Amino acid sequence: MLNVFFTILMHPWQSVLLILITLTVFGVGFYYDQIEKDSALAYEDSLIALKEQITEKNEMNSSTPFLQESAHLEKSNAWAETKIILEVLHKNSNFAHMHKEAIKGDTFIASLLETLDKNPTAKELIFSPFINDFFSEPESAILQSLYSIALEIKAKNQLLLTVRGHSSKASTLLAKAIIDTYKRDLGQESRDKPLVNKLLKQRKEITMLEQNQLQLAEQIQEENENSSSQSIEEIAIRSELIQTTNEINSYVAALLEIEKIHLSKKDPNEYLTINELSTFGSVEEFLTSIDRLQRMLVNQDLEPILKKEVTKNLTKLKASLNQELAMGIEHIKELSRTALEQKIQLQKKLLDLEMMKNDIHSLHPRFKLLKSVKSQLDEKRAIFSADFQRWQNVKQGVVFTIVP
Repeated sequence: MLNVFFTILMHPWQSVLLILITLTVFGVGFYYDQIEKDSALAYEDSLIALKEQITEKNEMNSSTPFLQESAHLEKSNAWAETKIILEVLHKNSNFAHMHKEAIKGDTFIASLLETLDKNPTAKELIFSPFINDFFSEPESAILQSLYSIALEIKAKNQLLLTVRGHSSKASTLLAKAIIDTYKRDLGQESRDKPLVNKLLKQRKEITMLEQNQLQLAEQIQEENENSSSQSIEEIAIRSELIQTTNEINSYVAALLEIEKIHLSKKDPNEYLTINELSTFGSVEEFLTSIDRLQRMLVNQDLEPILKKEVTKNLTKLKASLNQELAMGIEHIKELSRTALEQKIQLQKKLLDLEMMKNDIHSLHPRFKLLKSVKSQLDEKRAIFSADFQRWQNVKQGVVFTIVP
């Protein structure tokens, strides 16, 4: 009754506007809901009903070359699709399913988003239906819903990658981005940041155990720092560890100051107040040359041609100085990484020395826990190494073929 009364009081144009807004929101919501449902059906393990559909369809048509993830998705007209066959040529191709884990993994999704960020025009075309005031889904979730990958039924060394978009151009662009990024990531992958989610989880568990092990070792070492059982080697390592820690603190302080200047968008000359940068490479020589040319422009009455040449050289020197400062920043980052790695290695050496002191530490309350953590760590490292090596073999010789 109140709704009717409210409608009567409204002006005609307000009623029409309300109806249009309602229909627009409903239409956009329905379109997104359709896409979201199609995307959910693209995950072969997401719903039990989906598994039943796949089984039923395979029994009815055993000649189907690829695993069809959803009959509903096939019939949907909400998508333009680009299909790609990923073929594993290595003899261990029976582990081709690891490529499925990698392409749908968190590491690759983050890398793919970085690729799209560097190509804003393509990204806008791919994401345009989903980036507006109505949707609050994170980009990573949207991106995951736009492609799926499934194992081929008969050929165990093949997978079918299905890339979707609101237009043929959108799906084609996303497919190209996926292929290019995946090829690059396969070549640049490291043990510390693997592509396969299972390996990434193992790596995180190992890192946590390593941190726990080092913390326990440091606590034991601190309590026995003045012990008469310390060897000359242990004393030398501790001294080097202190020096390395001081270097790290210095690099970190410089990087924090650099970040502060960058975020506040101060004058680039502010970077010269940081000692590690002002003394880097040819910075001092550039500053001397720049100062000389600037004094020539101010204190001398130069001919137009000469003044133009001095101004030109001054511009080049300032550009070279900026480039040198940028190289200096990267140099500080590299020194910081190297020092941190050195600190970890020194800590491990001390840890090994402590572990050799079984008789001395046999009654120490933390030593038993330290041995337990080390045992777990050794076991997980062995499993990770075997799994990672298997993945290294499987990822060799991958061929992508776009289905016509």
